This record gives sequence, C-alpha cells and structure tokens, in this order.
Amino acid sequence: MSTGHVTNPPERRPFRFGLILDSRGATRDGVVELARQAEVAGIDVLLGTDHLGRWATLPLLQAAAEATSIRIGSFVLNNDLRHPTVLAQELTTIDAITGGRLEIGIGAGWNRTEYEAAGLSFDPAGMRVGRMQASLRMLKQAMREGRIDHPADEAYPAIHQQDLPMSVQRPHPPLMVGGGGPLVLRFAAREADIVGIDPRSLPAGGADPADVTEAAVDRKIGWIREAAADRWAHIEINIALFEVDPEFHSRSGAPPKRSRAISEADVAGSPHYLTGDAKEMIETLLARRERWGISYIALRPQHLPVMAPVLARLASV
Repeated sequence: MSTGHVTNPPERRPFRFGLILDSRGATRDGVVELARQAEVAGIDVLLGTDHLGRWATLPLLQAAAEATSIRIGSFVLNNDLRHPTVLAQELTTIDAITGGRLEIGIGAGWNRTEYEAAGLSFDPAGMRVGRMQASLRMLKQAMREGRIDHPADEAYPAIHQQDLPMSVQRPHPPLMVGGGGPLVLRFAAREADIVGIDPRSLPAGGADPADVTEAAVDRKIGWIREAAADRWAHIEINIALFEVDPEFHSRSGAPPKRSRAISEADVAGSPHYLTGDAKEMIETLLARRERWGISYIALRPQHLPVMAPVLARLASV
C-alpha cells in the first residue's frame, strides 16, 4: 500500500527499519539467510544498493522476497544505468511477483569511477538530476496507467509507450528519492513518498563526507518542509546510519577512527550515527523523530546484533 495515503505527520509516523544489503561477494543462500535473520529481528525492508562490478541487486532482492515475507527496496537505483520504459516494465513485474512488496528508490547517479569504467558520460549534476526527475514522472505514469507519454525534452527524446504492466500497489509502490542538495530534496518533497537525507554530492563525483552534522540536517529538513507544503504530512523521512557505536559514552580510551570527516563532538548529534546503549539509542531515535520527522532508519548487517533490542522496543512506537 502506498505511503502517500498515510495522514499522520512525519514526526509521528511509526518507525520502520531497513537493512542495507551489500552485494559484493553475495550468494543467493547468503542473501536469503540474511533476509530471514532480518525478518526475525524486526527489519521491515531489505534494501539493495545499485553498483556495477558486483551481482545485480534486483534479482538478489527478489530471491530474498521469495524466501520470506519481508518487503524489498532499491537503495537506490542509478537512473543513468536504465531506460525508463524498460525500468518501468521490470519494476512492475517484480511488484507483481512479490505480491506488492516492492519499494523503489531512484537517484541521479554519483559515482564517476563507475561511469568511466562502463564508458558512460558523467554529465554535469543538473543534467543527471534532470534525467532522474523525468524518469520518476514516467515511472509514476507507467505504474499507474500502463503507459508513458513523454514529449521530447533535454532529458529524453519523445517516448510514447503503450501496454505496459501496471503495479499491484496502487497507485504505485512507495517511491523514494534521496539527496543532499536543495535541487534534489525539493523535488523529492514534491514528488516522492519517501525522502532520503544524504550527504550532498560533489561536482567531481562522490559525496561531501562532512555534510552530515546537525546543522546540515536542519538545512535539509527546512528545504523539504518548504517545498512539500501540504505534502509534508504524507512524507516519510529516511536516513542511513554510517556507524552504530554502543560504547560512545562509556569508552575510556581513544575513540575509533571515524569513516566520515566530522569531529568526535559532532558524532553524537549527527543522525547518520547512533551512539550509546540500547536505552540511549531509543531516546535518541525518538528525539530525532520529534525534531526532524526521521522515522525510517536504514542500517547495515553488522549493526543488527546491537540494534536488535532497539528494534524490538520501537516496533510499536
């Protein structure tokens, strides 16, 4: 069922937890076992990243869905790797095969190295974002109406495709767009069911590792609220955890080397990090939902053992 029909304001949404699958070195049995563990732990959706040089994420997610009752989602698809008509057909098929358990995240692409290795042009951000925006609108139409009518523009030539399959979930599966800059976040606020808060992309490719502080998230939520207007009450806010540190407040020695370029003092306040024991983590997540409306948390498999009691406590909150 599409998240667009939920009437609770974002800060009062029930928590949802996603588990991010890294398909490097993946096997079908390993993915299925991880999905089963995630389901038992209370994970709501298994999420697949989208990168070249490893197994494709959509078939792996489909295998997980066939072995469990868990939802699956892309986190996120690189729009430049697929044509919108072909992507629409593939996604609606997966939605049908899984009995309406698909969630769709789509992005403009950011990894210059992958583009170059594949012989793809890494166009300026505005062009990549423009294609993603056009593609999302076409996906919506295709899944809702079974057709695409797109006049020629700077993003794509004219596309007039009929007789496409429609999605099981109506009007379409939940759609997520994530970003860190005002252009993408404002678009997401107007068009998506789920808005993912990420570090901003850099012009040369990659992401700004320091764009994860409280102040940065305040700015991003401000852009989303402003652009969403009346839609704010219908949007789910997502954020991915980079690290979970249960010893942050009790550690007596030197802190570990962090994977992001922020100070140790900024770690506790950044919603991309979760620190403290289970009680402190629960209090932190509740406070972040109240402040920013963040209710959809994506974590990684290595975080699952520490987060298990947190998931259990917040499952009904």
